[in-house]
Amino acid sequence: MTARRTSAISASMETTEANRNIVTSFRWGWYGLAFFVPFAGILTGLFLYDQDSREVRKVGRNCLFIGFLVWVVFPVLIALMAAVFLALAAVNWIAAMVPADSN
Repeated sequence: MTARRTSAISASMETTEANRNIVTSFRWGWYGLAFFVPFAGILTGLFLYDQDSREVRKVGRNCLFIGFLVWVVFPVLIALMAAVFLALAAVNWIAAMVPADSN
């Protein structure tokens, strides 16, 4: 009974090790996917974050973080920078329209 239980546990550990090694060995591939295709990276991150292994969860969390940065934070920063440049251009245009003092 104990030998069969031990072999079942070792087989389970080997399967878990194999799954973990597959995911963690392609970690930079997952990160690249999250960077270049943020929606796919977020979906992959959600799937990996649901796994039991701590290392796989870490990869999933990083994919979620990268996807969120690329899809939400960077566009917001670009929009803010565009708004600042438009405001500066509008101020410059208004300043050019005001007549200079001749005194």
